[in-house]
Amino acid sequence: MKFLGQAQEKLDNERTDLFADRVERVHRIIYHLYTTLDFDKGGEIAEKLGSLYSFIISQLYILNSTRSPEIIEDLREILSGLKDGWQGIESRNVSEANGNQGTEQTSGRQRVLSVQV
Repeated sequence: MKFLGQAQEKLDNERTDLFADRVERVHRIIYHLYTTLDFDKGGEIAEKLGSLYSFIISQLYILNSTRSPEIIEDLREILSGLKDGWQGIESRNVSEANGNQGTEQTSGRQRVLSVQV
């Protein structure tokens, strides 16, 4: 997101050399995410992420040649949604790691539920 914002800024200021550098940085990050997917263990989620990452990479190639502000905006929206999804997973994992079994979240505080065996 940061590098796409900087790419837009460089484009607005007609700094095409720096624009291309920022787009390349985004490309390297997304390419790394793509190449580290484990399609065997990740199943359908890995396949969908792989498709999304491939689409983003193809759009970055088009962006580099067309310098289209619309593509930058589209990519920022896609990456924002992806970021929100990752943050949601992280929040859920932190919650599970904190042992929320047998507890209920109430206004940021935990209340232990009575469990009879």
